[in-house]
Amino acid sequence: MRGTMRAIAGLGLLVAAPAMAQPIVVADSGDSAWVLAAALVGLIASLGGFTLFHGRGRGETTGLAVVAASAITTLVFAIFGYSLIFGDGSAILGGPSNLMLGGLGTVVDGATISEAVFVFFQLALALFAVAALVSAVAPMARYGWLVPFAGLWVVIVYIPVARWVWAGWLTDLGALDYAGGIAVQISVGVSAFVVAMLLRNNVPGDEEKDIPAFGTVGAASVAIGWLALIGGSALGGSGDAAVAIVNALLSASAAIVTGMLIGGLKHRGYTPELVSAYGLAGLAAISAGASLLGVAGAILIGVVAAITATGAIAFTGTFGLGSGGKAFVIHGAPAIVGALAFPVFMLPGFGGTGFAEGSSLGTLLTQQGIAVLAVALWAAVATVIAALIVSFVVPMKRAD
Repeated sequence: MRGTMRAIAGLGLLVAAPAMAQPIVVADSGDSAWVLAAALVGLIASLGGFTLFHGRGRGETTGLAVVAASAITTLVFAIFGYSLIFGDGSAILGGPSNLMLGGLGTVVDGATISEAVFVFFQLALALFAVAALVSAVAPMARYGWLVPFAGLWVVIVYIPVARWVWAGWLTDLGALDYAGGIAVQISVGVSAFVVAMLLRNNVPGDEEKDIPAFGTVGAASVAIGWLALIGGSALGGSGDAAVAIVNALLSASAAIVTGMLIGGLKHRGYTPELVSAYGLAGLAAISAGASLLGVAGAILIGVVAAITATGAIAFTGTFGLGSGGKAFVIHGAPAIVGALAFPVFMLPGFGGTGFAEGSSLGTLLTQQGIAVLAVALWAAVATVIAALIVSFVVPMKRAD
């Protein structure tokens, strides 16, 4: 995200300003207000929304786990996380230039918001990821294990992945991730699947406490929060933000309609939970390329997301993974397919933006494939390591 903005900024300066008359860029209050508002909506909706969506009246400790894990994430992000993601360093990991949020610039390179605003927006993305993961596995895991695991997951999974995708070697490679389809959605979905597999014999059986209305309200809250974060990823109140939000809505709508058609054709019908899952899958699928598609491409991404989610439901259902499997259905699988497929829908024939000079469909597909594979593999392996490290101190599975 930030690497892309730097590239755009450099090109703009070369074209628009003489060498001896570089313009002084200052933070724009309107752009800053938009990004701050987007982060706040994302933060409010995701923290409460995921608790309702996955808890559904059953998990008394889910909300507590989300709050505790979010507090740890906030501290980690401020002390060294932001610096390791966006600070000066290598293509693998940032350095100490922004430890304790020191050394922040007046504005973000290539944007018209202050770096302090950018920090808060990036924190909102990190908290969305943690809330999604923790709430999904909370019904299966021991609280004393889950909270420290979440903190370690941020350190060894989320921070490296975010660095690679937005300011590291995957950025240099040319991979695109507009709004966290790879860095957030894939890492969460794969990690939740891995933890669910480790805990698959510990899925709670208290369905009598299930309150479907909680799940529906939670899904709507999560969707609103992620739409805000998608729009905020433009780093300003621009036309790109509006395009990204509209495309995301189109993708979610197409995924819902397609999912309902699939359910009707299979004669098994559909539930509010299933419809909500399809909508969230549509948002996950388009996140990586939300601002780069036209109407046709956004709708087709939603169709692909619904088909992918249907397959993922069947796949995870064979293991009995509970809400951990559901997280892979709505985050991991559609985000993987969406990040790989959206370059096809960037073609002008689908109303897309086309490709940058020197790039092509084949090149971008290769770059996206490398990014998806690298993030998915790292998330899977590092999640197992984090889970086992914490389990040496506190057992993973609940006693009851």
